[in-house]
Amino acid sequence: MDMLGQRATPLPSERAFRSGNEKLYEAYNDLHALAQDFEKPFDAPAILVVGHQTDGKSALVEALMGFQFNHVGGGTKTRRPITLHMKYDGSCVQPRCYAVSEEFGESTLSLEEMRSHIEAENTRLEREGAFWAKEMVFKIEYKFCPNLTIIDTPGLLSAAPGRRHAEAQASARAVEAMVRSKMEQREYILLCLEDCNDWANATTRRLVMQADPALARTVLVSTKLDTRVPQF
Repeated sequence: MDMLGQRATPLPSERAFRSGNEKLYEAYNDLHALAQDFEKPFDAPAILVVGHQTDGKSALVEALMGFQFNHVGGGTKTRRPITLHMKYDGSCVQPRCYAVSEEFGESTLSLEEMRSHIEAENTRLEREGAFWAKEMVFKIEYKFCPNLTIIDTPGLLSAAPGRRHAEAQASARAVEAMVRSKMEQREYILLCLEDCNDWANATTRRLVMQADPALARTVLVSTKLDTRVPQF
């Protein structure tokens, strides 16, 4: 396994898939450049990922990106939105990462430093029992990604009723308000994840429909389908 969590020697099917994707990404990048040259620019798609904290949001984002950028697992790992500006670069066999901030502009960092930065910020907020709507912004240049912006939001929380759970309820309301405000930005494509264990309730979809009632700019993704296979 290499530093990205991938096989050092990919299988033939994986090589063919990657090669096909790379050609597609390169063609899309060329189209983007031509649009700029002819003064008909268009923005790269921006995808806002929405789901509950155990629905597999970060795992899906990392599958789209092709490498792990954040910790995946139980608990409330993401406490600030993470914006990832992906840019195709045929010369980057390994991801080239930059942290972007209003104060310091753009600074180069390694993939491991990027992971550590995200982990440290989430740990700080978890210690304070807080969430923060201000985005952590990164730019990533890579051979195996398209020109695309992905915004990974904190996972929605399901708090138990009753006074004993007042703190958890307050956290759930704070996260929901943060995610709702992001969804109201109409230029975003909404990627709504629903755990297959909760088909009857579809709580994430109901929240998404408050911002996009007709689901006109929403893609619905059912996760953990393997838990439903025995029923078919």
